[in-house]
Amino acid sequence: MSHQTAASVISLPLNEVEERLHDVQTWPLFLDDLEEVHKTGHERYRMLIRSGRTTREVIAAIQHHKRENRFTWKALEGPAYEGEIRLHAEGDHRTKIKIEFKADPVGFLSGLSELFGSRNDTAEIELRKLEKFLKSDS
Repeated sequence: MSHQTAASVISLPLNEVEERLHDVQTWPLFLDDLEEVHKTGHERYRMLIRSGRTTREVIAAIQHHKRENRFTWKALEGPAYEGEIRLHAEGDHRTKIKIEFKADPVGFLSGLSELFGSRNDTAEIELRKLEKFLKSDS
């Protein structure tokens, strides 16, 4: 299982960051492997996830934990695909963002790559994309 984490502080207030992240259907703009997200019910979404040349459909629970200032997602079946975006106010106008995710490799090559420890900076890349997304309309 791949486990990655990255954190950064952005010059936007917590409430603004949380408001922008609330629209889950914009998440493909900053989550690399996420092609599409469609709401199917209360806290339930159909996600199209790209892994190499293949795309798979994942039914996931996505929740906004308002009191804890975090968003979580988890595949409800199939290979593990879960993550969290945690927010923390750093004063009135700055927010610490921590992104963390875990995923089982899908397919032989992905598993082989993980077995031999190929370096993957996906969490860092996605965090930079998230920062750019959050600042785009501010």
